[in-house]
Amino acid sequence: MEKLIQKEDGSQELFDTEKIKKSLLRAGADKKIAEYIIKKVENELKGELVKAKDVYRLALTYLKKKQPPVAIKYTLKKAMMDFGPTGFVFEKYIARVLKEYGYKTEIGKIVKGFCVEHEVDVVAEKNSEHYMFECKYHNRNETKSDVKTALYIYARFLDIKKASDENKTNYNFSKAWLATNTKCTSEAIKYAECVGLGIIAWHYPDDKNLEYYIENKKLYPVTILPGLKLKQKEALLDSDILTIKDLLGAKPGTIGNYINAGNEFIDRIFLEAETLYT
Repeated sequence: MEKLIQKEDGSQELFDTEKIKKSLLRAGADKKIAEYIIKKVENELKGELVKAKDVYRLALTYLKKKQPPVAIKYTLKKAMMDFGPTGFVFEKYIARVLKEYGYKTEIGKIVKGFCVEHEVDVVAEKNSEHYMFECKYHNRNETKSDVKTALYIYARFLDIKKASDENKTNYNFSKAWLATNTKCTSEAIKYAECVGLGIIAWHYPDDKNLEYYIENKKLYPVTILPGLKLKQKEALLDSDILTIKDLLGAKPGTIGNYINAGNEFIDRIFLEAETLYT
């Protein structure tokens, strides 16, 4: 009998070992180790219905034993959830990612539209063109950005672009983007593709998605470090230490002051960070 997996929102789908394998390989797991982990998970999770969080927990447990640095990368999605509870840190993080790809960025900028003013999460500039990024942060894996979100963003962009086209603003807007740390609904994607709204989301698009932009330049959020407690992560984020690169670029003593930790602990945290960034 086929096994079912229950997701956090209560919905169910077929237990798909290929899906688990892809997530392990995407994190950098060796193919043989990924297959070994899948067998372990299948053998230990009995019954016709298993919980998604139990699959993740077991896979991570065995990955830690076999490939510790890869296990850290495997927690990337969870690390994004630790940006909460509000979306402001995610906005700063997206701006930081864009900066690493050659964009000049402004956060929370009030931009004149043709009809009304708008607060734009991130204004990005490259080659004299401006891009509007609206960031939708969710602290639950199963929460998706829906078509209403896409409609809202694009309607605001049209007002902003009209002002831009008629020289009523100093910006030269050419495109709007929705950036989210989870997924988008199929209707949101369908609408976005139809009107030309860009999307950077978890697993979407297939090639240059959120994971790609993070992993391509190793822009892992500092919240991915397993040695840090939640309060310590929050302290670093409040101090504008958003990525592993930010942490490694700071002095150990400074980081120690931010999180109120001694030299031995800080040395261990820096070692964890170096395994991801080197």
